Amino acid sequence: MIKVFTFLLIILFSISGFSQNSDEKELVILTFEIEENLSSHPDTRFYWVAELKSLENLDDYEKQVFYPIFLREGYSSNQLENCCLGKLSYPFNSYVGDKFDFPKDYSQNLKKLRELIKENRQKIQIIKKRWSGNRKEKITVYATPVIGKLCECKYGGKTYVETGNQISFPNGIFRILNVDLSSERNYWRYKDFSNFKYSNTNNPYEE
Repeated sequence: MIKVFTFLLIILFSISGFSQNSDEKELVILTFEIEENLSSHPDTRFYWVAELKSLENLDDYEKQVFYPIFLREGYSSNQLENCCLGKLSYPFNSYVGDKFDFPKDYSQNLKKLRELIKENRQKIQIIKKRWSGNRKEKITVYATPVIGKLCECKYGGKTYVETGNQISFPNGIFRILNVDLSSERNYWRYKDFSNFKYSNTNNPYEE
């Protein structure tokens, strides 16, 4: 009987696109856009996310409340599935037998979310760095308030993100949240992001 019940659960997760039945959340997605004068690559973008309520109640603006959100398929559907089931996820790792059968419209939803973010983002900070050899880097930080669902889990790997830290994947359709990020309560906007470790994706290059 237990085996039958377990089998039925597996089928249900497969039918639902292995997604968590999470509620919609009010979120802020940060975009770190990097320009380098000596780089042959196009501008790069990295994305992090936090719940608005966690920012509004923050009494220490240095506290880390943002965590990576993966907006490009640089990972297998196995790792997405693991995260949506609340298991450890290894989005930077490749394994024999990896699958890439993502839920219907998954890729299109990611593209729409990236476009939504770019069209509605609000600039909050510009960071300029200079090195020897005339190498220069400009990091522009944007914030976009949205409403949507996430698959959230712990990171199991050892690359880019600290082991055990929270990571997330978009789950479904997102829409813009109409809030005033310039409000005094949003003093997290004045956090110094110059030392923020924002590298969190396999493929940060935008079209």
